[in-house]
Amino acid sequence: MYEKVIIPTDGSDCAKRGVEEGLWMAKTLGVRALALYVVDTSEYEGIHHESIKTSVRVGLKKAGLEALDKVVAKGLKWGVQVDTKVAMGKPFQEIINAGEENDVIYISSHGASGWTKLFVGSTTDRVIKHARCTVAVVRGKYTK
Repeated sequence: MYEKVIIPTDGSDCAKRGVEEGLWMAKTLGVRALALYVVDTSEYEGIHHESIKTSVRVGLKKAGLEALDKVVAKGLKWGVQVDTKVAMGKPFQEIINAGEENDVIYISSHGASGWTKLFVGSTTDRVIKHARCTVAVVRGKYTK
């Protein structure tokens, strides 16, 4: 049915449920998973000093690698092969670009930004509207 399960994460507690259910689906279907972390380039585009931009980019990439390591560790416990990718760009765009027609994206309803994204434009909402593949939205629990 599906060739791979794409599991975007931002490392937040809200995203954790999407990760867990995505891994569960990959295990159930016997397919590999792709854990994806997107460094949102808009977070530092306005910074004019290149050395500061580089520092921010490196820090965000490091946070992404740490988040992906947690997904891989959980996948190993569950017997799921997890490939990883750190992408740079707009999160919704990079998530939909990762999915092929025969894939499924397991994404949490909320990420690190929590409820504020409901009013400013949600990555999850954009993924649902633009993905070429099936999208499963997992209700994330926002906690402070």
